[in-house]
Amino acid sequence: MRLILIINSFVCLGGTAAGLLFAGGSIVSIANLNVPWQPLLLVAALLLPVAFVVSGIGSWLAYTYGLAHLVIGLIALPWLYLLVFVILMLISFQW
Repeated sequence: MRLILIINSFVCLGGTAAGLLFAGGSIVSIANLNVPWQPLLLVAALLLPVAFVVSGIGSWLAYTYGLAHLVIGLIALPWLYLLVFVILMLISFQW
């Protein structure tokens, strides 16, 4: 489990940096959308790098307290969040 957390830490560092770039590009795209949920998409784009930070720090804290099931959920958190965000963006472009 410790090796998984170390790998997740590096992935989260890279994911946070990439998430900032992805969020910046998404904000430009979202600004040009005319959908009723545009403000929610802006907030969701800004929270993408935060999901990676929460995953990296939270998984280590959960491991420290012996909550293995929570560790797995926190490792999956940013990827599920990214998947839902991309699906919502695609739906918005089709709108």
